[in-house]
Amino acid sequence: MLPPSYLDRMPDAFVQLWQQVEEQILQDVARRIGKMDKVTATANWQLWRYQQTEALRNDVVKLLAKYTGKSETAIRKLLLQAATEAMEREDAIYYHYDMEPTPFEESAALNNLLDAGARQTCGTWQNLTATTANTVTGAFERTLDAAWLKVSTGAFDYKTAVKQAVDSLADEMPMVTYPSGHTDSIEVAARRAILTGVNQTAGKLQVARMDEMGCEFVETTAHGGARPSHAEWQGRRFHRGGAVDYKGRHYPDFEAATGYDTGAGLCGWNCRHNFYPFYPGISVRNYTDERLAELDARNIPYGGGLYTKYEITQMQRALERKVRKYKRRYLAETAAGVYAGQSAAKLKAARQQLSAFL
Repeated sequence: MLPPSYLDRMPDAFVQLWQQVEEQILQDVARRIGKMDKVTATANWQLWRYQQTEALRNDVVKLLAKYTGKSETAIRKLLLQAATEAMEREDAIYYHYDMEPTPFEESAALNNLLDAGARQTCGTWQNLTATTANTVTGAFERTLDAAWLKVSTGAFDYKTAVKQAVDSLADEMPMVTYPSGHTDSIEVAARRAILTGVNQTAGKLQVARMDEMGCEFVETTAHGGARPSHAEWQGRRFHRGGAVDYKGRHYPDFEAATGYDTGAGLCGWNCRHNFYPFYPGISVRNYTDERLAELDARNIPYGGGLYTKYEITQMQRALERKVRKYKRRYLAETAAGVYAGQSAAKLKAARQQLSAFL
């Protein structure tokens, strides 16, 4: 079992690794946009635009190749740590009831599941980053054309057009494209891919262990601010393999009720819920109705108001995003050779605001 708090912070190291990639790509793009004022004639512009786009594509491909090995190592390390944590918590429940599960490191079946999960997560991430070169160069071309149009029509001078262009990319430059066509930043994609891959793998390990130990019932974890479809079943108890009435209580079917093993359900896309063994008549319910109500209770005072833990967490994340926003703007403006003083001041203020909040 992996608690929501563990799953919430688990992707951080991997995300930080790829934030470095994101920043390097952004600076490369900004440097190229900053050279736009050296091109004058329309014919030269078309040639220069093509050369810069191809050079950027090659640079991004080389950078991604450099980080491919690092990312695979990081993913496998995260999965091993999470699997070990999940199995230690899981097995502690069995030991409590005088059962003897096979040690995780000695179980070939469980380790095969772990290896399969690592391969799948690595593959998912490689497929996403394989789109980065095209996604980035596409955004570069569109932004470059818009900036050139502003200058060529006399609407803006070079420095203003360049600053607007790099600020726009700093705020919202797409880095990956999903099969659906949706684009996202590397930071967001990395967090989603790792959280989903780790939680799905942990879930498969736990189900395999339950099969080994003959455990039919589970209780799900719960956290504040759960999406409505997950709030319906979080912190509840279920039966694996079909709904049953047992010792005077009804237990809904685990898979049907929670959507386990589907993208939108338990342990699915970006889900921080997990589950663990429950023995009716013996186990004590962890998430009582009172505790579930407490998850969304407004009992944290701040700034003259009362907030839930989830709301406070979201405030912190908003401030962290603000810091990253102005850091990206500062890096991009500096790389492009335009005035970055305003972004530097806003970055400093955002950091102070986050520090004061914490």
